[in-house]
Amino acid sequence: MTTNQAQRELLRKKRLEEKRRKNLTVIIITIGAILLISLAAILPNLLKGRATLSGGEGFTLGNPDAPITVVNFSSFACGWCENFAKTTEPNFIRDYVETGHVFYRYLTLAGQDEASQNLAKAAYCAAEQNRFFEYKPDLYTAASVQGGASINNLIRLADSAGLEIDSFETCLLGDNGFQNALEQDRRFAQSVGVTGTPSFLVNDQLVSASELTALLDELLDK
Repeated sequence: MTTNQAQRELLRKKRLEEKRRKNLTVIIITIGAILLISLAAILPNLLKGRATLSGGEGFTLGNPDAPITVVNFSSFACGWCENFAKTTEPNFIRDYVETGHVFYRYLTLAGQDEASQNLAKAAYCAAEQNRFFEYKPDLYTAASVQGGASINNLIRLADSAGLEIDSFETCLLGDNGFQNALEQDRRFAQSVGVTGTPSFLVNDQLVSASELTALLDELLDK
């Protein structure tokens, strides 16, 4: 190889090396930009942390000082939620809540349609009388039939369930802060990662209905 050829080869290698460095710089800058954009998206949630629950008066069962707290995120329009309420919840309450192991909180998640809003508000009105759990089966039944979530039918069902009907009707037809509580609970559900119903927050672990009892047994065995 002549001297000129050697110089050209050396120059070619230098150009290739400079090109590689430029490409690497572009890649690093691109990755950095992606990371910054991702951080900007999640940082508000990280700083905000977990939202808080509404008071929950009337929606709880058991000892507030129990070692385990279970929050049931549910919806009256959810067939799986109704199935849990009818087939699993009675044994769950008997075996874990009534024995003092679990403090149980039912949390209503509702859609924006009129029927869902009526059902959720009726639940809050029953909870005001501490009769939610007695009234809850009627709410699932009402959700499954056409016209079942009408104001008149919900009042009729409340009367049949033994609620103090004048107070219930006043609550159902009035503005008692229901929307604020419903929105607060919705934000709490979102903040803990709820994406469907029923879901259960067992202390700090979010599980499905099929995982609930296994996790409870594991925690109680520790």
